[in-house]
Amino acid sequence: MAKGKEETRRQLELRLSGQAFEIPPLWDALLIGRQAPIGPEAAKRMADSLAPGQYELLRLEKGPVEAFLVRKALLQALEANLLAETLAEELAPLLSEEQVIRAQVEVILRASRTLRLE
Repeated sequence: MAKGKEETRRQLELRLSGQAFEIPPLWDALLIGRQAPIGPEAAKRMADSLAPGQYELLRLEKGPVEAFLVRKALLQALEANLLAETLAEELAPLLSEEQVIRAQVEVILRASRTLRLE
């Protein structure tokens, strides 16, 4: 390179990702601790104001989780007791009684069949 001349190189890197936008842009489930700053009924009212009729409140008798606020569409795929039990078992260890944890739940169905050809 000749003296006094500088070479300038510029690069622009663009990375994109996309995800389906759901109405409302909330969560699949909320785990509400027994001493959380927002109680189950207030969380339900909040969800109903954003997405009327799309969430159901499931209460628990014991443990750090007082209630789950669950997207009703999930309850079409899974029985409420099974979903609540699974969420409690897997996520409750992360939750203190003063917290609220939101969870994303993905339901994946895998099926396989063997057909007998005659």
